[in-house]
Amino acid sequence: MDEGQHPVEHLFEGLKTVEPYPEGVVPVPERLPGTAFFPGGLGLWHPNPEEPPPPMPAGGVMVLGHDFYSEAGYRRFLANRGESTRGPTWRNLLALLARVGVGPERCFFTNAYMGLRAGSQNTGRFPGAGDLGFVGRCRAFLGEQLRAQKPRLILTLGSHVPAVLAPLSEDLAPWIKAASLKALDEAECPLIPAARFPSVPDRKVTVAALVHPSIRWASVLRRRYKTLSGDPAERSILEDALKASGVGEE
Repeated sequence: MDEGQHPVEHLFEGLKTVEPYPEGVVPVPERLPGTAFFPGGLGLWHPNPEEPPPPMPAGGVMVLGHDFYSEAGYRRFLANRGESTRGPTWRNLLALLARVGVGPERCFFTNAYMGLRAGSQNTGRFPGAGDLGFVGRCRAFLGEQLRAQKPRLILTLGSHVPAVLAPLSEDLAPWIKAASLKALDEAECPLIPAARFPSVPDRKVTVAALVHPSIRWASVLRRRYKTLSGDPAERSILEDALKASGVGEE
């Protein structure tokens, strides 16, 4: 990375390493202004796009989603000059973070899979997930994202993300074959307090699996942790993750 270059600019340059995109996946044509998950935007809390981008929240929280929308969703955001933080994903995510005292400026919002879903379908299994070469390239790039931020805490969103992240750390081995968050809860491992990643050699990283915030009100009902269930269970997972990582002490 060039001296003085913003770490996110370095990541945008590195997107070429995930090419070629498989059938059903297309590259993001241009970044969105303001606040938007990477690679649709900078992945930083940037409510005023007229101002310079904020710094990378090094040592903070990586919020790791599945993928950045469909072509149709992206075009809608582009026409509206950015991703709306009033939609259900952002609204519920920001509310959850606020409940545990984590400001969005301490987070890097990104995704496990790069590119856009071709067409208009936003949900379900990512169309590139069956291309092992592409999955491997996205996973290697995820390692570069970790190197760029050096987070102390990773929060995965939804049931598809844990298995994508898991091969990057031997400490996440219990997550590799987990087909659902229910499976992680039943195995008593939705929270890994100290995972080692080769791309973050100077610290151990706390990792926690959360439901996707887009329909959190329904999905969270199935969470189980210790003696808790539903929203109290997931909030306890998050609070324990903050304590283990040290992020909650700031």
